[in-house]
Amino acid sequence: MAEIVQQRIENRIPELEQLERVGLFSKKEVKSLLKRATALEYKLHRLIITKVDFIAYIQYEINVLELIKKIHWRAMKLLEGESVERFTAQYTVLQTGHI
Repeated sequence: MAEIVQQRIENRIPELEQLERVGLFSKKEVKSLLKRATALEYKLHRLIITKVDFIAYIQYEINVLELIKKIHWRAMKLLEGESVERFTAQYTVLQTGHI
């Protein structure tokens, strides 16, 4: 059971690292997300699984996605108009090395 949970959590690490890298979450927040996901995964891999366990995990995932959406929306709101274009150009240069 522990191996399955560990594998599922390890599969999530790259996406959470990406969210940290782009600045949507801090390292502390990522650790908190992993801790909560681990606890929920263990609940889903017990011998007796309840409907409440599945609902809790689904609700957790929905809440994380909503939080990401809100943070992203706020960031884009701060970068309105010309700033968005400048940000995109700078990001493109950093990622590719050219425009």
